Amino acid sequence: MSYLRYVLRRAVFAVLSVYAVVTATFFLGYITIQDQIENVLARAQYGGMTERELNLLRENLNERYGLDQSFLERLVGWWVDVTTFDWGQSLSFREPIVAVLDGRVQTTLEYVIPGVVLAILLGVVLGLFAALAKDGVFDYSVRLLSYAVLGIPVFMLLFYMMYLEGWKIRLVGGWVLVLAEVDSMTLATLAVALGLLAGQIRFARASALEQTGRSFVKMLRAKGAGRIRLARHVLRNAAIPIISLSITELLAVLVLNIYVIEEVLGIRGLAAVSLEAATQSDVPLLIWSTMVVVALGITASFLQDVLYGYLDPRVRTG
Repeated sequence: MSYLRYVLRRAVFAVLSVYAVVTATFFLGYITIQDQIENVLARAQYGGMTERELNLLRENLNERYGLDQSFLERLVGWWVDVTTFDWGQSLSFREPIVAVLDGRVQTTLEYVIPGVVLAILLGVVLGLFAALAKDGVFDYSVRLLSYAVLGIPVFMLLFYMMYLEGWKIRLVGGWVLVLAEVDSMTLATLAVALGLLAGQIRFARASALEQTGRSFVKMLRAKGAGRIRLARHVLRNAAIPIISLSITELLAVLVLNIYVIEEVLGIRGLAAVSLEAATQSDVPLLIWSTMVVVALGITASFLQDVLYGYLDPRVRTG
């Protein structure tokens, strides 16, 4: 199978995955709305509303939430609304949900993407060279760093970084290093990178260690190849397991971290608006903000498959 055909097939699978989640959300929302209507009617009946008034209230609620249509019509309309970005109104913001999320998604991506890239680059480099210097000083130092970063929660990292702003460190020779004030987006980027760094180091080191005992590495060492050349050859062979393991871990950690980061730093991003929707019982906004997170996760998985197929042509035959 050609690479282009492989990419198109994975793209179709990713789109179908999004619509599968959308359909599951529709079923959940349909049941939830029905329960809410029944609760409203029960309270109204308890308050002394007549049968005629109850029927009129039921009709109004069904019309408001679209339950006056058949189940299939509502499902097809839901699919169309997803495609055309007609996601309804936010109850708490009193404006279209797309308008509420517009800008906030970009705000979250502005610190997430640089943080992820920094974590991958730094983690792969440190893990790779730690494997090549196994049981050496550099290896132990990198492993100690990964354990230290892994053991500190993200919110504590943020507090430490904010607390150290303006500190003066006296260096040898009388020089004084002043830790400058850092803006919230830079802190968020560093928090994302540090939160993911330990996992990246662990995956990169483990994958590289599987390659260091192979014959081509022994041959390169025997020829006196330098560490940079060794690292290049080892990375070429370890890239596939690093990609296959790390991206899944990245998504799991990242989805949790962004809620903490935006809450602590006061960033008005996607996670912040999702939390606000939960506290305000804004169900439509909560559903669609969660759907955006799911769509971003599926997109990341798609990119993983694309890279996987590029690095290992054998995958395209599956």
